[in-house]
Amino acid sequence: MSSNTPVLEAVSARAAADRLLRWWQDTSDPLAPGGWLSLVGEGAADGGQVLREVGAQVASSVLVDATERTAEELVGEVLAALGVESRRYGGRRWISEVRALPERRLVLLTHVHRMGRTRRSYEAERLLTGTLKALCARTGLQVIAQVDAPGLLRSGDAGLRLEPAGADPAPATPAWPDEVRALALAEPRTVPPRAWAALVAGLRADDDRPVTEDALQAVLAGHDRWLERRADGVGFVDEAVAESLRRGTAPETITRVNRHMTAWLRTLAPELAHPDGWAASGALGTYAAAGLAMHAAQADHEQKWTTQTLDELVARGELVAHLPQTALLDAARCAHYGGIGGNSAAADAAYLWDYGVVPATQPAWAAWLHLMATACGDDDFVAGLLASGIRLPWKAVWTRWRPPGGFHASFLAPGVVGETAEVRWHGRPAVAALGTPEVDVTIWDAHTGEPLAGPWPEDSVVPEDAQAALTRPDESGTGDAITTLDALEAAVPGTGMAHPSLLSAPVLTVGELAILGGPGGLFALSPAKGWEETAGTPGRAPLTGPYAAAGPTTPQHATPPGTADLRAVVGEAAFRPVKEDHLPAGLEEDAARELLTGLGIPAFDESGLRLAPDDDAFLTEFTWPDDAAEAPETEGPFFHLGRWMGADLVLDGTGGEVFRVGDEDDPVDGALVASSLENFLAMTAQWLIGLRISATVDNSDEQYALRQHVSGELWMLDDAGSESGTWMYLFEND
Repeated sequence: MSSNTPVLEAVSARAAADRLLRWWQDTSDPLAPGGWLSLVGEGAADGGQVLREVGAQVASSVLVDATERTAEELVGEVLAALGVESRRYGGRRWISEVRALPERRLVLLTHVHRMGRTRRSYEAERLLTGTLKALCARTGLQVIAQVDAPGLLRSGDAGLRLEPAGADPAPATPAWPDEVRALALAEPRTVPPRAWAALVAGLRADDDRPVTEDALQAVLAGHDRWLERRADGVGFVDEAVAESLRRGTAPETITRVNRHMTAWLRTLAPELAHPDGWAASGALGTYAAAGLAMHAAQADHEQKWTTQTLDELVARGELVAHLPQTALLDAARCAHYGGIGGNSAAADAAYLWDYGVVPATQPAWAAWLHLMATACGDDDFVAGLLASGIRLPWKAVWTRWRPPGGFHASFLAPGVVGETAEVRWHGRPAVAALGTPEVDVTIWDAHTGEPLAGPWPEDSVVPEDAQAALTRPDESGTGDAITTLDALEAAVPGTGMAHPSLLSAPVLTVGELAILGGPGGLFALSPAKGWEETAGTPGRAPLTGPYAAAGPTTPQHATPPGTADLRAVVGEAAFRPVKEDHLPAGLEEDAARELLTGLGIPAFDESGLRLAPDDDAFLTEFTWPDDAAEAPETEGPFFHLGRWMGADLVLDGTGGEVFRVGDEDDPVDGALVASSLENFLAMTAQWLIGLRISATVDNSDEQYALRQHVSGELWMLDDAGSESGTWMYLFEND
């Protein structure tokens, strides 16, 4: 929610339709020059009725009720009403198609404040702060959104505030019994009787009086003007009553009820277990699947930035297996106030969303979570998923794969896999992975993922010492030897891919395993039977873009970024320790001397950065030129390390800082690139990891996220050095 004040023009409900029609007809009307405006009608003023009146007078208008819809669903429905065909294929191609519509169109959205499957849902904020602006600013559409919750609006948002036509539909809060007040604190809007009783128990705090079904039925009968029976429970006849009651409830009470509901729903997990997920077990399971994460997201709100309850929940595979992807994303986005921490199922959900991996069934979603956790080595989460009671349609057997969002040196190999072929290695079933950018072939054990041979260069035949080991599959175990890469290419199956960018290699079947590959590497699934309906996905990118920014994904037991990452990236053999008596006399900084004589400096030349410990010029004294773009605060002495983007890279012998000496025409600012030599090596590792991963990513949303990961890690390692534009230049100008 925002504390900023929107610009709202007050009008009566009777005059509102006329005012909105004038805005639609007069494109120069200053009411909302951005193309959309809000209609706020709290109290008895019915904004929905106003929009229906406007729609009746504008023949080409589109009217959509946003209640309980996600932003993705709402945009899809609007585009369908506009006749936009590109919505079927996902992505944001619809923007140009809407822009090309032959006439101006007016879109009317009622009850935007009630979007999402839960009352606290982020979906309305997501629509208002991002998607709606794209609908208008980039397409020329004009939109009026009924938002009877001014807190959702931002400074600069414009619109009309309807003057109340009468009294508030809900009496003052104290007049309501606990049972009704508690019902308003439910997250899903339809509440089974047992969940209603639990809400009442959470509201009453220290009151141990049992909440009986007879008592709830009596309240329901006595308030039938306000409450109604539904197939799966009870709810409010007019959701405005629930909204009013929630606004009148103290924050500490809301926190207490959410904490109670989180604990209570978790205790029900064994009872709700179902092979197809909690929601398939009945009304209570549906409530738990939709509401548990959102209750947990609000269980720590007396301390704004504390998300312990949700974070602990998200780490439990046996529970998360039953939570829909969007429920997980929605709750995490609310709890984390904008972003989602890395290394969690919620972050996995965000990255898979970016690739259009939104499985249609809960078991299929749980299987994707199993794959992501397997790739990161999160054994506890994997065990929880397997114990959840969900019938996984497939599961990962092994992975040599960088999961979406992955940012770590261990995810660099094997790199891009363009194709796979079944082979034998000394008679063992194996997979030949072809088509990486730097090497062409690697051989992996089909059953374990163990590396067996390679990499072999693209322009070579199979090495002579490997020709006897590498053979075609044959039941006798004595298949023909494979001696050329052309022979391997001929063995690639002519099957389809599982995903056009994420898993673009043809699917390979080896026995009961399905081997999938793409830009991130490869992995094996079991069982293969029927996997296509659940693991395969058309890769329909979301119409509404990324759901939320998520932190980087790393292996479960990864150590913090440091110089060890550079050893993993460029190899141990690249490092050259310097003998003590070869250090220049002016190099006085102890940490630099210790690093140079211990670990040493690696010899490599990549992406414009060349470190040259084998050159005669290495550690020779360097005179700072008069025509340099920037002069350092220190007086040196400086010693040569190498070159970076056409400029000298030097070490300050007194303070240990690392500088890049650009001239007056240098394209980047910031001579200081690291506050110490150790920091420089650690930062170089993160820079190289980011560049190598970037070369494999075929998704603009993940490319953007990757830049944030690199920038964030550099800042964490050395905030002063990371301010140099040199570090991010290639990421921002590629």
